[in-house]
Amino acid sequence: MNYIIRKPGDIGFESYSLERLRVAVASGEVQLDWKARHNGKEITVREALSTCYECGKEINSLDSACPSCGAPFRAVQPSLESTASSALDFYVGREGKLFGPYTEVAARNYLADGKIRPDDLCWRPGMDTWLPVSHVLGSTNFR
Repeated sequence: MNYIIRKPGDIGFESYSLERLRVAVASGEVQLDWKARHNGKEITVREALSTCYECGKEINSLDSACPSCGAPFRAVQPSLESTASSALDFYVGREGKLFGPYTEVAARNYLADGKIRPDDLCWRPGMDTWLPVSHVLGSTNFR
């Protein structure tokens, strides 16, 4: 499930998994209107993120599998309410810039200190899409 992306002006190509492509788009590294190639077919990055890689039908990024063919979009993800992770796998995006990786504990501390905002977007492996920090870390009252 790799996508080949050619950045405008570049000679070479770069391969992205679906999760890595989503991170690259959220961080501004890859633009939605750039061309992607998957299974020999040329599409835009936007189409790649909204189309099933198996059957080509339109998908909802919140689904875990294609409603038409059942193709899985990602590994089964743990609940967002699970215990805090000590892995350096928590990324934060703000205004097209990517920050991290942080541990979940560090991210919670930065949130409490106001360095991370509740409306900043965050992502970690296993999440299908970027979500506001407040949705992932809870809706506790922060500064």
